[in-house]
Amino acid sequence: MYDLIVIGDDLSSHVSAAYASGNGLNTLLIAESGLGGLNLISDFIFNIDPTPITGLGREEPGLSVLIELGIVLPEDHASPLNTAFQIILPDQRIDFYSDPVLLQAELTREFPELAQEIRDFYDSASDASDVFQNWLAEYPQLQPGNLREFFSYLKILPFIVRYKLSAVHFDKILTQNASLEKVWEAQQALLSFNNDDLFSFGSAFQYCSPMRGVYFFPQGKQFLFNSLIEKIESNKGLYLNQYQVSSITRKKTIEVEIKSPDGAASTISGHNLIVSVKSDALSLLQQRRKYFSLSDWLRPLKITYYPFTIFLGITQKCLPEQMARHVAVVSDVTKDLYDSNLIILETGLPDKDNSLTHAKTSLTATVFLPDQQEKWTPEALKHEADSILERLDVFFPFLKDHIEIFDIDKSINISSESRKVISPKYKVRNSLFTSFAAKNNKTFYDNVFLTGTSLLSDAGFDGEILSGKNAALRVLQKRS
Repeated sequence: MYDLIVIGDDLSSHVSAAYASGNGLNTLLIAESGLGGLNLISDFIFNIDPTPITGLGREEPGLSVLIELGIVLPEDHASPLNTAFQIILPDQRIDFYSDPVLLQAELTREFPELAQEIRDFYDSASDASDVFQNWLAEYPQLQPGNLREFFSYLKILPFIVRYKLSAVHFDKILTQNASLEKVWEAQQALLSFNNDDLFSFGSAFQYCSPMRGVYFFPQGKQFLFNSLIEKIESNKGLYLNQYQVSSITRKKTIEVEIKSPDGAASTISGHNLIVSVKSDALSLLQQRRKYFSLSDWLRPLKITYYPFTIFLGITQKCLPEQMARHVAVVSDVTKDLYDSNLIILETGLPDKDNSLTHAKTSLTATVFLPDQQEKWTPEALKHEADSILERLDVFFPFLKDHIEIFDIDKSINISSESRKVISPKYKVRNSLFTSFAAKNNKTFYDNVFLTGTSLLSDAGFDGEILSGKNAALRVLQKRS
């Protein structure tokens, strides 16, 4: 009998299991796909998740959780990228530097007529980001949970109002400048999982990500997956990889029927259950309920777009020398961003064994497609892959001739499987009382809890780590 069973492939599920096992709970983690964060195609290593890694700076919430778990960042990649990311428009390229002075200078160089408005917005966003970060560190669920926390929330309300007023003014400016508007929309697409509100209070936290720090590991999130699995097992927890969940029965305890990779069936029992919002197992619990939690009933969650990624092995020389690790490419500033108009790129590290002329590297190109069946047929995805390459050809004219590896069938397969790992884009309404988009991880069952980025969609990558800890804390609080 386990104290806790965790079902999920995403990073937040691994954090939940590592945190619970590290605090003395007999824990089992079931990773259904076991996909992790990395994929090897031929000699090229690809990160499957295009989301930039943030929240690992000093005193940041994400790093605080990793420190609690005893996870140490690689020394050679413990510093943030000088150029956090780039946004490329048809006639402009904006480098988002980690230095706030350089960042604002870059934006005002491209939009000189709006220099003062840009500086004013960043002044407001910087203050709001600090408030949001401090609140997130003290109240990682984001939403006030009791009267004392609500009174604490009232203390930050003036900062929320001030930022919202500044954002309303800046939003009016964006509607009058299509290029600058696309720059802000592309930032949201890169950093946030909630595409419902361009200027929620949490958006300030995301727009200040370059200054807070964006990090790049050669192994991407796989470094974190590996470290968390190691912690689970060192804490005498059990990690089951590629086990399928057939049924979940909730009585006084939780009974989960699973099938091993070779098809052998078995039943495991636990006192508590944490399920990722991205896991197929969630539907096994939802069969008798239209809504699984009070939060879903009050503010239903809607998935708007899933990521589709093609994986390219290329020669390094076909890319610009100053290209950042993370790039958002916008083809047309007059079109809707999600109407075949946005490509998110991530480059890997070049092959050190070859000269620059022959060095090879990985390149992922990600678009976001509606959750519609006709968009996800093999034929439609092959057409989408061709469209991605055609659009990239406008910005990188030497790319097509320097593709070493491109397996469309593997790209389709990985993108389909990675839905359990990579977060889609959500539409989450802000709370009427707090303006936070956070959702409760409790369910109608007193021993079943949720984890995943949709619960803290405004917090971006930081929310993925924190939601895992939050779910584990629910179980630990029951024990105490």
